[in-house]
Amino acid sequence: MFFLRKYLIFSLIIFLTGCVSLPGINEEINKKKPNSKVSKSNYSISDVGINLIKINSLSEMEIDIFNKQGLEEIDNKISKFENIYNYKYQYILGPADSISINLTDTDDLDNTYLIDQDGMIDLPFIGKVKLNGLTLNEAQNILINVIRDFYKNPDLQIKIEEFNSSKVHIVGAVKNQKTINLNQKPIRLIEAAIEANFNPSSSEKLYGTKGFLRRGNQVYKINLENAFKSKDDKENFYLKKDDVIFIDRNSEAIHVFGEVNKPGIYFPNLDYSLTELISTSGLNQLTANAKRIYVIREQFSSFLEVDVFEFDIRNPINFIAGRKFMLHAKDIVFIPPTEIVKWNRTISLLLPQTDLFNSYNPIIQDGLKGDNLNVTE
Repeated sequence: MFFLRKYLIFSLIIFLTGCVSLPGINEEINKKKPNSKVSKSNYSISDVGINLIKINSLSEMEIDIFNKQGLEEIDNKISKFENIYNYKYQYILGPADSISINLTDTDDLDNTYLIDQDGMIDLPFIGKVKLNGLTLNEAQNILINVIRDFYKNPDLQIKIEEFNSSKVHIVGAVKNQKTINLNQKPIRLIEAAIEANFNPSSSEKLYGTKGFLRRGNQVYKINLENAFKSKDDKENFYLKKDDVIFIDRNSEAIHVFGEVNKPGIYFPNLDYSLTELISTSGLNQLTANAKRIYVIREQFSSFLEVDVFEFDIRNPINFIAGRKFMLHAKDIVFIPPTEIVKWNRTISLLLPQTDLFNSYNPIIQDGLKGDNLNVTE
């Protein structure tokens, strides 16, 4: 798949650099439809639908529509599950926990008891009682029912002396992968993330912001950035015994290459507009073609289709449109040179880690085949 991505991006750049010498190609939005007759294992760049869109010709409403378009989250995000965001934390007893029992009017059972590996305590005269998986109130009710056969109208109080069994785990792309011991004090996702040294404003952007919650046999999607920025209070839920939080490495980068002083990887959680990214990456004013700056964006709602946005910044007023045009995760920004670039130089500009068409796996994992690199309009 590494080769496939590189091949597709290389071919698309050939098309874009070719556009430099084709006057009239940008007169209107231009769409090339993929060939529906091609079999799944025989796609080439000529089968990719390309929508060429001039940012400078878009109205503010049209720009807003493109800004709001994006890859839909999978259905199992936290906000869809009331049992997750409305969960009220209570400590759950388990093996290695210690509880103390105080029975009014007699000290027959007064003692501290360790819950064994089977989740039980052993009471004098009564025998073993299973408390594993119970809250403190549930355990108290169970014990009262059990000893009622031995004591009349028992008044019993219990207290947790040692909290040893209830833990949550934070793993993945965080500075400190950590196991956190729970006690009677509730802990939310943000607090756990801070304990793992997650910093939403950190310059180390390779650490992730999105990931998964595994609770029981279910997996749910989480977004630490939403939780920290209070975009959705449901994202900052209470953790439960045996929760596993997995933070994925930040792979949803924006890739910038071409005639800029600082090509490389930029991150969409910084909310870059196109104008801001051009300013940050440093346009090379001597070699860059300011008339045609391209943003390549995969169409996730269509098969093998991309939007190619063209931006002309020769007129400073156009920077206003660029400031309103927000970049998305996985966008590819390409700034071509003033003259048609030589192919060996184009290859050297490629960033192999871009995720163009990665969402189509495994549909096209058998290869994008074809020997025709020419794209016609």
